[in-house]
Amino acid sequence: MFVVRYGVARVAVTLFLLLLMGCTASSVMETSVEEAAKQEDTWVTLRIALFDRNNTPHGAPPLTNNFMTQYIQEHFGDPNQTRVEFVTIPRAEEVSRLDVLMAANQAPDIIFTYDLPTLYKYITQGKITDLMPYIAQYGQDLARLLGEDVLSEGRYGGKQYAIPAKRVLRAHSTSLIREDWLNEIGLPLPETTEQFYHTLKTIKEKLPQMLGHDVIPFGHIDFYHTANIRYSFWDWSQITEEDLYANPSWIMPGNKEAFRFLNRLYHEGLIDPNFALDRFARQFQKDLVNGRVAGGTPNTNEPVYMGYLAELHQRDPDAVLTPIDPFVNANGKRMKPMLEKTGLFIMVPSYSKRAVEAVQYLNWMAQPENYITLQNGIEGVTYEMKDGLPVVLQNEEAKKILYNYFDYCIILNGKFVSPTDMEQNVRANAVSDPRYEQFTMKSIEYAMTDAIETPRIKAILESEIKYGPILASKDEEIFVKVITADPEEFDHVYDREVEEYMRVGGQQVMEEKRAVYRQHRS
Repeated sequence: MFVVRYGVARVAVTLFLLLLMGCTASSVMETSVEEAAKQEDTWVTLRIALFDRNNTPHGAPPLTNNFMTQYIQEHFGDPNQTRVEFVTIPRAEEVSRLDVLMAANQAPDIIFTYDLPTLYKYITQGKITDLMPYIAQYGQDLARLLGEDVLSEGRYGGKQYAIPAKRVLRAHSTSLIREDWLNEIGLPLPETTEQFYHTLKTIKEKLPQMLGHDVIPFGHIDFYHTANIRYSFWDWSQITEEDLYANPSWIMPGNKEAFRFLNRLYHEGLIDPNFALDRFARQFQKDLVNGRVAGGTPNTNEPVYMGYLAELHQRDPDAVLTPIDPFVNANGKRMKPMLEKTGLFIMVPSYSKRAVEAVQYLNWMAQPENYITLQNGIEGVTYEMKDGLPVVLQNEEAKKILYNYFDYCIILNGKFVSPTDMEQNVRANAVSDPRYEQFTMKSIEYAMTDAIETPRIKAILESEIKYGPILASKDEEIFVKVITADPEEFDHVYDREVEEYMRVGGQQVMEEKRAVYRQHRS
């Protein structure tokens, strides 16, 4: 009896101990889960806008999960307990898509635009965070890199509504032509507008017979990239600084003749007949690489940093694409616009709770080891240092990593190595691909010859906010209509469309700009 009672007692004790241990283990497990949850709760998510240019190379990883995004997460996100999430926005729909996201309070924590009226609109609507106190506390490296001259361009009414990107190269655009083809048909590089016209005529007449297929003499044509042609036709003796600031280009003296020239090129089959469908030059790049276009006017040095000049040479090692600067006015000047000293305007929506992390991220980007990596990739894999400058290596890894590097290093427009030596920065852009150093330097030289800077006055213009989108759309519409108009109807179409442009807001914007200019210059 005793033995049985003892056995029962021992079992009871054992069961009690097991239950106690189970409770303890359960408590420990619950505590561990709670602690893990608390630790996880300390992490935040920073959402960042990212342009999708629809140009990802075959075999390259996605825009939102690649070397660049992983480097950012590992070197900025993880140390700061921040999950970095990239939100793609089609480059072709930059403003319209951003407007939709902002209206729904769904835009990322870091957004940006090149469009000043869009910045003005968000400021007046109270949709942007004043970043001044955040920069003071978390953005010392950023402020040092950009400098007061650039940073002040995003300041309105004593508040830092935008952080402007620093533009390294101010060259606007450069015309290019296949010099090897000109050699084949016995032509020199064109040095005047008239020579340019006759060069295109000869290309159209002779090249198809030699190549065995049709060739577009001059490819990409859009409103932005015809500025070099337009400026060469303007009568600068009649244009004041106030005119350059306030007037729409449509009413500049000589602008009509510039478009008469473009209209002539179109009707003689010397420019791409489908130019209106290729606003962002995607087809132009393909046509150039495939030997179906003889020239065009892209952004300065774009064929190098976008990689399609290298692709052309891969397909045709004998191809020679050469910069030209033929558009000369009656005074022998080659007038053209110069880009402003700022690039993207970077903003944080007012509803975002991540202003601290946003400025910390941009400040992290301003440190040399990070912007060098974001612009050049992995040393020894995608680039090597020579004479203090990063030189991109010509391999598949570099092609797949660096094709959109500028969209990850948003505080800088252009390759950058030195906050104090701008000549060194120009060289950095030239030697980034050493095969095309001379091409790059000549492109920059031509783009900056007789270049003129449009005055910029820091003022929020109500008329631009109200009419800006309408007028931007009207610019594109008029551009196509006047170039494709029947030559006999050209004057009528041009006058009618410009009158309509002024009526739907152009006049109001011009008048407000004139008033602002006089106020600031008085």
